[in-house]
Amino acid sequence: MSNEPIPERAVIRQHKGPSVVWLLPLLAALIAGWLGYKSYTEAGIMINVVFNSAEGLESGKTRVLYKGLPTGEVRSMHLNEDMRTITARIEMHASAEPLLTEDTLFWLVKPEVSLSGVSGLETLLSGYYIGVRPGTGAPARQFTATPDALIAEHDEEGLYISLYAESARSLNRGSPVYFRDMEIGRVLDYRLTDDYQQVIVDLYIDPHYSHLIRKHSRFWNASGIEVSANLPDLTLRMGSLASILAGGIQVHTPDNGDVPLAERGDQFMLYPSYEAAADGIQVYVEFPGTTYLKEGTEVFSRGVQIGRVTGTRISDDLQNLQARLLIDPRARGLLREGSRFWISRADLFNEQPSLQNLLRGQHVELIPGAGGERFRFRAVETPAILPASFTGLAVQLRADTLGSIRRGSPILYREMAVGEVLGHELSDSGDEVIVHAMIRQRYQHLVREGSRFWNASGIRSRFDLQQGLQVETSSLAAIATGGIAFSSDTNGAPAIAGQPFTLYPDERASRENYLSIQIEFPPGPSLQAGSQIRFRDQVVGMIDNLKVLDSTGRLLAQAILYQEGHFLARSGTAFWVVEPQIRLTGIEHAEGLLTGNHVAVEPGRGEETSRFVALDEPPAWRPRPGLNLVLTSPTLGSIAVGSNVFHRGVAVGQITGFQLSQDASRVEIYANIRPRYEQLINQSSVFRNIGGLRASAGLFKGVDISAQSLETILAGGIEFTTPDAAEPVSDGSHFQLLQADNR
Repeated sequence: MSNEPIPERAVIRQHKGPSVVWLLPLLAALIAGWLGYKSYTEAGIMINVVFNSAEGLESGKTRVLYKGLPTGEVRSMHLNEDMRTITARIEMHASAEPLLTEDTLFWLVKPEVSLSGVSGLETLLSGYYIGVRPGTGAPARQFTATPDALIAEHDEEGLYISLYAESARSLNRGSPVYFRDMEIGRVLDYRLTDDYQQVIVDLYIDPHYSHLIRKHSRFWNASGIEVSANLPDLTLRMGSLASILAGGIQVHTPDNGDVPLAERGDQFMLYPSYEAAADGIQVYVEFPGTTYLKEGTEVFSRGVQIGRVTGTRISDDLQNLQARLLIDPRARGLLREGSRFWISRADLFNEQPSLQNLLRGQHVELIPGAGGERFRFRAVETPAILPASFTGLAVQLRADTLGSIRRGSPILYREMAVGEVLGHELSDSGDEVIVHAMIRQRYQHLVREGSRFWNASGIRSRFDLQQGLQVETSSLAAIATGGIAFSSDTNGAPAIAGQPFTLYPDERASRENYLSIQIEFPPGPSLQAGSQIRFRDQVVGMIDNLKVLDSTGRLLAQAILYQEGHFLARSGTAFWVVEPQIRLTGIEHAEGLLTGNHVAVEPGRGEETSRFVALDEPPAWRPRPGLNLVLTSPTLGSIAVGSNVFHRGVAVGQITGFQLSQDASRVEIYANIRPRYEQLINQSSVFRNIGGLRASAGLFKGVDISAQSLETILAGGIEFTTPDAAEPVSDGSHFQLLQADNR
């Protein structure tokens, strides 16, 4: 028996759950996912910026800075196809995405030295960089760099105002602004106005000194040296050495504590000298060249003198006279975009003569208007509107013609005067007359949003064959002085001040809700006032009056469209004169023999308009309800407008027009198939000309003469057959027109 120990039997145990070994790939996947997410969220945004040259730009080095903080870097550059500009491919930081909008500006910052100082000095050490100023608008990735290195930003605390000047003499960006020879601000930028007549100078005033600028502060150009000589006196005025070299602006605020402080965006005049600034607000008014005006002529507004004329200058072409006016600073609030200047003369025959005007003599009159401040105006030959002598509701009335209405004409309600006309003027486009009226306060509740005004002046008459002679008159006062009447629906909302209304030619027109238009007709068929305007034989308007434009016989018609015809007042609408046509088959538009010619119209699809030029003949292509086809033929033959289109001897359509093709090699004939028959035509249809007589002769068979019918002999006609089933056709499809004997 052996003494060797008996080995123990191994016990196998099964592990439950995942192995620890799987934690390693799981951890690796988490780390990879986090790195991928970080790479995605921190990935840059690629944009393209176009520069005039690559000077100062380096790929992988030139940075984009916003308020000194790096926000991007140039990655690559390439020359554009125009061979004049380059495109820089820039990677912007993801955090800079809000900066990338349509109006964002980019520019290259580099050192610049001028008399007003040194800018971009930091680039001497760090190298050129690209500046950015965020804008507004939709997100964008394509930009064009601005050539200006200095972009004025209005993001600092302080006062931002603008000055208007005749020139930017000696001024630079960065030029100082002085108050009592102490620097309180600087020039941010300057540019020409939209009409290129003045210069706008943008200023920044330090917040510690913004309280020094008030609404009546006066600015003048303190740059350089000013010499004023008026023998035997000689005046020499010069600013500081800095202002002589770099340019500068002086400001003075008169002692008057009641004037409010200036606000951001306020506008002021920049006077050329101290003398001009000390005297008053300088205003320029342009008069016609024939105007007699001299220095010292007084300027009045509502009977109060507010200034005087200090100088005049005639233009080189003698067409205009520019007057320089100095206006009392207290009247600055009257100088607005809507203000009007004109020459008031002592005239016994003025519409509103007064003893005061007769004693005052010729002077310049100002009527204040609304809008932003303005210091340059063009005078009107006659005042558009005078201030009312009473308070009430101001309304605007728009008409095609003025008639006998004049300033002071009464506004009538139930033949009782409730207001008066203050003035009248042409609209900016010259298409209509604008009448300004005032309704007395005690009656202004009578004017509602739906009120209708009409010209109640003089005597009106109208004659036509159907209704005979009609005569309309108003009151004797309205006949003598002109007048405007109106009616109102008491259920409507009250009118607001300045609300525009249409001034209808008479009471009947106001009830019909007419729309006034102008149509220029070429020489041709006769036309008269009262002629109807028809759309597919339905009356939709009428010709109100006519005048001859020139010796060729062109006519300008003032026309009106009834309410159901308002949709025709769009560009592309065609007008033409229709006159009776006597043919072998009958008389077309026979009613014109009694009532005269009328105007036909086809609607357009453009923008709304009120001015049209009529055609000298009807348009050839006039689609009608149904199927409209184009048939081409070498010749027209006996086909005419109105010729029938037959199928198995039944008339199923008509010819609506025809014209030569663009290359004049064939005739295009336009046919309309009635809606109930349009399914008879498909791509296999064949069209033949069956108009007129067809004859053939032979030596042995004699002469053979054939015709479809008497109607086709006289008026022409077209027949079609559809031999096979095929795809249907659409509007405007083309077919060849064969001759009847062409099989």
